[in-house]
Amino acid sequence: MDKIFKTYKKLFTQRCHNIPLLEIGEDSVRYDFFIASTEVKNLKNYEIVLESAISSQAYIPRQVSPNTLRKQKPKMDIVIDKLNICAEFGLFRQNSNEEGTINKTNRLIKTLNDMIRLGLESNFTKRNAYFICVADSKMLRHQLQSKSLGPFPSDYQINLDLVNELCLKKTSDFDRRFINKMQELNLSFNAKLIFNEEIIADKINLETRLIAWEVVRA
Repeated sequence: MDKIFKTYKKLFTQRCHNIPLLEIGEDSVRYDFFIASTEVKNLKNYEIVLESAISSQAYIPRQVSPNTLRKQKPKMDIVIDKLNICAEFGLFRQNSNEEGTINKTNRLIKTLNDMIRLGLESNFTKRNAYFICVADSKMLRHQLQSKSLGPFPSDYQINLDLVNELCLKKTSDFDRRFINKMQELNLSFNAKLIFNEEIIADKINLETRLIAWEVVRA
């Protein structure tokens, strides 16, 4: 995976030499990983599945109505079975107001939510699971007031005590389908930081890093 991440960083840096980071969306973060994987591992286009259905064992559906149950098919951003990996992606950067702030805690909750989804998916499919993001200085080094997690980005231990703590706060936007499954199985996950390098390009005006974690069952 290290060679893929090195190539991925090169491709995303090239993108940011030509397009301002402020004009880049999360789909481009996914796309450059797609291209890097294809180049390094000589993959066919059909060997990479985008928006792949998450294992039905990995969550407890919301009990609303039969029609609602049928429509509940949460997705994983990328699955590459030839490499035995699945991944979710994020883009955390400044908004159009360079002097403004962003909701850093909301983005951290999104990160943890995706890591839980990845951990549960990996638990049942045995794929290696990765959360990958691009983040600038508006997000970097953010830390919860409780200090229950290290500054962003750090190695994270995600357990039910942490989830319950965050669910007591107003920014607790967790997907209960996955939290309930995590609770049912009494699972915890470790998110280990495996890549964290600065991207320096002509059209980036704040410190920006390409970051990846591997998520495993604790």
